[in-house]
Amino acid sequence: MSLPIASVAAAYSATGGAWQRGPGLIYDRLSDLVVDASPMPLTERLVLDLGAGTGAASRALARAGSRVVAADAAAGMLRAEQASRPPAAVADAHALPFPAASFDAVVAAFCLNHLTDPEAGLAEAARVTRPGGAIVASSYAEDDAHPVKEAVDAAAGELGWFPPSWYGALKTDALTKLARPEGVAAAARAAGLGEPHVAHYLVDFADLTADDLVRWRLGLAQLAPFVATLDADTVACLHARALELLGPEPPPLCRSVLVLTALVLRAPIGGHRGGG
Repeated sequence: MSLPIASVAAAYSATGGAWQRGPGLIYDRLSDLVVDASPMPLTERLVLDLGAGTGAASRALARAGSRVVAADAAAGMLRAEQASRPPAAVADAHALPFPAASFDAVVAAFCLNHLTDPEAGLAEAARVTRPGGAIVASSYAEDDAHPVKEAVDAAAGELGWFPPSWYGALKTDALTKLARPEGVAAAARAAGLGEPHVAHYLVDFADLTADDLVRWRLGLAQLAPFVATLDADTVACLHARALELLGPEPPPLCRSVLVLTALVLRAPIGGHRGGG
């Protein structure tokens, strides 16, 4: 099944502020982990935040002292708190609107797993990175699981929600390619990156409450546009039903994450490939 990138971008654009109220609790913390994994110092470096979303990695990069440019296919995500964010471009990760060797590093936090061809995304990230620069990319491992996922999906399903087609394609196609260390390393080598390193992290979120966990799931792009069509009372009932299905003592959340790091060792081939 082919992953329709335009549909994914539209869904994420429609997610809006729900992302920061829910998934932001997860991604802000994970972005620090990804940025800290860089094989080179990022202070005073020009870094592309690829798949920037609402800016979690951009903020982590700013804390590290980087000069940041953001890019994402979803314009609506880039507009979130736009006034306080770095310069940004609406861009397809397969064809970035930047000349070759534009950046000292590219950080792609949980975005390449949205591509049917993550190898092409990595190759494009390498193209816009100078020789000696760094690529840092992350994805979720195949054992990343928690019962809140099924509880929220079931509660929403009772109200008529069903997974959008792009989400089914994402789960069966794109995610599987980057869910194992060997798959991530193979994608990096296919993209022309030499000596990739893939680390597996278990990231503890035991401080999050059951309410936090339900907000996380309801704020994701496959669900947030549907939730936005409901009135406030129905949303409250949906939240309560998800908590009921989750149970009174859900296990703490621990995210299983893979982080790829690699250096760009040769000059990129080709120049500007973007579409403007």
